Amino acid sequence: MSLSTTQRTATIKEFKDNMRRLGLTTQQLAQTFNVTPHTIERIINLQTNRLEYPWIIRAYLINQAHQQDTELTPFTALRGDPHDYWFLDNTITDNNTITD
Repeated sequence: MSLSTTQRTATIKEFKDNMRRLGLTTQQLAQTFNVTPHTIERIINLQTNRLEYPWIIRAYLINQAHQQDTELTPFTALRGDPHDYWFLDNTITDNNTITD
């Protein structure tokens, strides 16, 4: 499954808005996932070959929002449970690991 241009633009904005709301930088996310900031930038800009990686970042942001009691901008294209999407490898999403 691929996102339309409108969905891609909205999703990228949602990632950036939510990182800002949580006070998180790409550097901090990179440290969390033990990857480079460039890798995080590519993921939040939807320039990754792994469809699961944006879902992993999304889950992390949602978890951080719960911990900080912060309201996020809703994700409009990346919504629901990733297990419901046949094209995602749930082993990857469940592992919460990103590689460079």
